[in-house]
Amino acid sequence: MTLLDICSYAVEEALKQNADEAEAYTMLDKEAEIFLESSDLKQVKSHRKTSIGIRVFVKNSLGFTSVNSIEKEKVLDAVNNAIKIARSSPKDKHNVLPKKSKVKLLRGIYDPHAENFEPADATKYAIEMLKTACSYDRRVSVDSGTFNSSVVTHALCNSNDTELEETISVFSWNIMGMAIDEDDVSNFDFQFNGTHSMKEIDVNSTAEEFARSVVNTLNAKKIDSLKGTMLLSPNAVHELLQEVITFAINSQNVQKGTSKFAKMLGKKVASSKLTVIDDATFTDGLGAESFDREGVAHMKNVIISNGVLKRYIYNTYTAKKDGAKSTGNASGSTNSPPSVGTTNVIFENGKHSLDSIIKEIKKGIVINRFSGNINPINGDFSGVVKGGHLIENGSIASPVKEVMVAGNVFEALKKIAYISRERKKIFDSFLPYISVDGISFTGG
Repeated sequence: MTLLDICSYAVEEALKQNADEAEAYTMLDKEAEIFLESSDLKQVKSHRKTSIGIRVFVKNSLGFTSVNSIEKEKVLDAVNNAIKIARSSPKDKHNVLPKKSKVKLLRGIYDPHAENFEPADATKYAIEMLKTACSYDRRVSVDSGTFNSSVVTHALCNSNDTELEETISVFSWNIMGMAIDEDDVSNFDFQFNGTHSMKEIDVNSTAEEFARSVVNTLNAKKIDSLKGTMLLSPNAVHELLQEVITFAINSQNVQKGTSKFAKMLGKKVASSKLTVIDDATFTDGLGAESFDREGVAHMKNVIISNGVLKRYIYNTYTAKKDGAKSTGNASGSTNSPPSVGTTNVIFENGKHSLDSIIKEIKKGIVINRFSGNINPINGDFSGVVKGGHLIENGSIASPVKEVMVAGNVFEALKKIAYISRERKKIFDSFLPYISVDGISFTGG
């Protein structure tokens, strides 16, 4: 039986048992993953797994079960269990399935060559990445890294006549470590990249960027405390800004009263220089898919436009609660009912090059990575600058160590001075360099 066949079977069986609505979501994942550790090849893993999640509503009561098999007997048992759970669960009038959505399948997110990609091929790329990093400079030490190849087929059927299926290929790789020069040890650095297409795999550029970064942070110096400009790398934008924004725009958090952006639609929440988009239809992004976890067509959602909050992200449940429409942001796997989540998060790039932004900074710190505490509810953050560099009079002066930074993300969003033309892929996000004025740094 195909994935759609088994989904259809599960829905039919649920309806036979008097479910008012039923949904089946299944996945087939073929994956190979290579692990690096201590500048050596550590482990090779390969697996092929199938799973199915079954969601039913009986008089607006939810029942859900999942099983790591698509054999008919086990699927039928899962259906029976979901029905039992629904009959003993509380009613909720917002428990409904979405109506059938018109879905146009994306092109460019599946490479047929990925079907013949073997663990040996993944191992070759992992070793190549390791050799490139270590040959860049004898002081480079690779602590860990991975190369992953995955071909995922996901399919969904529901009792509202939705039948959808697509296959997605993803190749991704990362490397982490430091540079060691006798007693001098740099900060850790982490670099990542990925693609849907086998011909676009480029582990060498990632390895070189990692090696260059850790070598450039050797001979770091302590500095005096200062108040100046914070220049965030794309990695730091992801850690400091993006995580807080995605928490604040999530309709589940808005409805629970834990979002700073509650009741802020149409109001200014950031500098007019900032535009943030959630777009699963952007096929260069690793979060690209044609439909969400409950079969709603993905779409381009402008979240913040020139500093103004335009929308929250919804699945069907949270949308019904607010009298809104799903934004195609039902997320999750077969292991649980749909939640709400982002897809490809894109910060629109700015008009200035990174070099020109640095020239405008009289005194500040480049933050390559941030390590510390961030409160997504109120936006307060404090922690250690990792891979940092001092900027003085428009030039990068020296790497720094033992520097602390503290502030508030929501205030920082309003004080954005520049956004770079350059952007980088960080997991399923596309992020630029961002400078923020008026930030306090504490020297060691």
